[in-house]
Amino acid sequence: MRYLIIKQLRVLGLGTLFGGALIVIGGLVSPAWSTETSESSDATKIIELQRRLDQRDALIRNLMRRVDKLEREEAARHTAASQTTPRPPKQAGPPPASSGEGSSPAPVRAATAPGPSPTRQPVQQQQQSTGEPAAAEASGPGQFTVNPEAAEHALERALVQTGAGLLGPWQAELVPSLTFQHNDISRPDQVVLTTTPSLLVAERRVRTTQIEAAGLLRLGLPWDSQVEVSLPYDYKSLSNTDRLSGAGLFDQISDAAGFGDPSLTLTHQLLAEREWRPNLFLSGSWNSNLGQTEKNLPLGTGFDEFKVGLTATKRQDPLVFTSSFSYQASLENKGVQPGDQYTTSLGMLFAVSPETSLQFSQQITFVKPFYVRNLKVPGSDQFSGIFNAGVLSILGPGLVINFLASMGETPDAPDLTLQLSMPIRLN
Repeated sequence: MRYLIIKQLRVLGLGTLFGGALIVIGGLVSPAWSTETSESSDATKIIELQRRLDQRDALIRNLMRRVDKLEREEAARHTAASQTTPRPPKQAGPPPASSGEGSSPAPVRAATAPGPSPTRQPVQQQQQSTGEPAAAEASGPGQFTVNPEAAEHALERALVQTGAGLLGPWQAELVPSLTFQHNDISRPDQVVLTTTPSLLVAERRVRTTQIEAAGLLRLGLPWDSQVEVSLPYDYKSLSNTDRLSGAGLFDQISDAAGFGDPSLTLTHQLLAEREWRPNLFLSGSWNSNLGQTEKNLPLGTGFDEFKVGLTATKRQDPLVFTSSFSYQASLENKGVQPGDQYTTSLGMLFAVSPETSLQFSQQITFVKPFYVRNLKVPGSDQFSGIFNAGVLSILGPGLVINFLASMGETPDAPDLTLQLSMPIRLN
């Protein structure tokens, strides 16, 4: 721009000088017979032309100063923009060859870890529809290969394990698990008369330890549904100890092993997540009273239990918030009628990496008093609070580890529960 303006000004100045020179030459070669009046007129014109040339020179200098000022301001703006805007990293390797004349090179996209996809939309289906490769190869320091299937399954499989997600239609999963549970309860027992004489209250300490190995088969069904069948094998140890002032008075230990109660669960998705609407799942389960009883020690609950519940999930990648409410009723057995149970839970799942997710939840259960031969047992109602923390990690192809720890927060809740499972996709 500057050079264009200078060129135009120079052309204009040269034209003016050329015109003045012609006038001067014309005056010099004028005939000798010109009068004194014409000579004075020519001198006046020369002075006028000189004055105009001076004005034109001043205008040119003024324009040059303005052009220099604009160029300095433009350079300062470019310098400030280059300092504040990060420059894109240089790409390793030669640019791709153009396919035709005048065509520009195709842009290179950086490989990023995909966020969790919606429930019931496996990554394999997305790859088949888009034709994109399953993984991107690392091309430099600090870059790594991300398996899109693992990136999806880390969070999706954790949702399925917690009952907040479903398998695809006719997709099967086998979940072997090992669970350890311990509970220790101390209550006042009988009154003891000593030789002093004085009365002391003995303490009854009941310790229950249970180890359960279970196999769960999960199958996805059409119409956004899923069925689960579980068969446990339990080892249970029960210890009753009477103590007085810390000394043991009586100790009875019994243990047994055998099959526990098989269970059946059906889950259906009522609503799919939208802008403000969460996913909503309806589930119903039956925990049968088919477990063995060994040495007068039931390895199951001893009752047929029916449960119905609602579970809602809402995504804010990489977070998934969960909430649930369930109601459980039990059938009477041998004159004993357990109280109804109401359970509510709030939780959160967090994808800490493409292949690992964490989960935390708070569970509260209220149990109404139970009845023995239609008589209410005073003080048999229960209130239990349990805090759950777990981690699910994909260690390799087909190798998934899910670990869950539950800690009791009230006297009616089990003190500690540890569960280790390995979900295996069969197809």
